[in-house]
Amino acid sequence: MISIEQIKAARSLLGWGQADLASASGISLPAIGNLERGAVTPRQRTLKAIQTALETAGIEFIEGPGVRLQREPLYIEMLEGKDVFKKLFDDFYLTLNKTGGELLVRGVSENRFMKDAREHLINYLRKVHRHKNIRNRLLVCEGDKRFVGKRETSIYRWVDKEIFGLVPCYIYRDKYAILLWGPPLRAIIIQSPSLAETYRRQFEADWKRALIPPKDIAYDWPENGEADAK
Repeated sequence: MISIEQIKAARSLLGWGQADLASASGISLPAIGNLERGAVTPRQRTLKAIQTALETAGIEFIEGPGVRLQREPLYIEMLEGKDVFKKLFDDFYLTLNKTGGELLVRGVSENRFMKDAREHLINYLRKVHRHKNIRNRLLVCEGDKRFVGKRETSIYRWVDKEIFGLVPCYIYRDKYAILLWGPPLRAIIIQSPSLAETYRRQFEADWKRALIPPKDIAYDWPENGEADAK
């Protein structure tokens, strides 16, 4: 079980007072005070409740005894070769499939994707359309009129040509991915909550400033496995 010293150190790392710990753990404030002064011998269930509250708040208890803030997960996957598009689009869907959510996209040209990754893009869009709880939002270059999908699942906005990036970037859940056309064709998927949140905020800021394209732009929707040619 955790020690009194660990409890105090954990509160310090979180910037919590005794009242914060009492609220989070369900242990009374006087009991927290008595425990930290060493005035009482804490019960196992009391220590367990405190430990659970602190771990939920982001504390990791280590040997020593010691404490530290939990390390954020960081996973990096490099995709390369002929299956890059399939693996990338599969990861979008598998990551969002259980609970739904948004795929935020910037720096793409649908003309290029319909040329180089048509099959995988269409397969992804079909699955999204059936899912109902996944949405795509895309920042594309001003003047681009190649919109693929259906209006209810894919929303486009125009960004100025001066800030339009040439590298496709994707934000979904706690992941951030980029596609490098190469050669060789490569994709990098980074799972990092803070990195994904940073780029998500940047996307949202640019989305607010972006232009809403004219409503008369037709969306390509691949019927019978094909999309209308533009």
